Amino acid sequence: VYGDIVEGAHIEDDLLKPSNPYSATKAAADMLVTAWARTYGVPYIIVRPTNNYGIGQYTEKFIPHTIKHLSLGKKAPLHDLGLPRRTWLHASDTAAAVIRIIELGVVNETYNISGNYEEQNLVVAKKIIKLMGLKGEPEQYLDLGVKRPGQDVRYAINDNKLKMLGWYAKADFDEELKKIVKYYTKNFEW
Repeated sequence: VYGDIVEGAHIEDDLLKPSNPYSATKAAADMLVTAWARTYGVPYIIVRPTNNYGIGQYTEKFIPHTIKHLSLGKKAPLHDLGLPRRTWLHASDTAAAVIRIIELGVVNETYNISGNYEEQNLVVAKKIIKLMGLKGEPEQYLDLGVKRPGQDVRYAINDNKLKMLGWYAKADFDEELKKIVKYYTKNFEW
């Protein structure tokens, strides 16, 4: 909802400046919620997690999508040469953050939830290729010619407000990625 940021990280009070219609719908939802709260006293909690990952994720999301293409012998499509950077947050860490906020009885607040691993999509795709045991240069398995209109070059959010409540992301990206690749190479539903 904040748009991209080249350096640093967005905090909850930063201007919402979505880069594409998809992120604009998220920003609009946040605005509707806060307007209902102000006008009608409806309590709310808004959470803004960064890119989630984990087993069971929708197959069109980056990690399972990449595994799916490679498993079918197809090149995995990477937007904008794979250069966009994302911060990855495991679904279990997202759930733990939401539970922590609920347990504390917090209302009418917004919290960023960031992961503990930031990297270019190209690097993540190369890790997947290696974990799948594919031989040769990783680039032979990638379609780097895909352009995505409105693509953010980097997402980064500061979640210090949430950390002050005692929450921290715990999942190790590389360890979880091994589990995800193993799972999807054996259990993918086409």
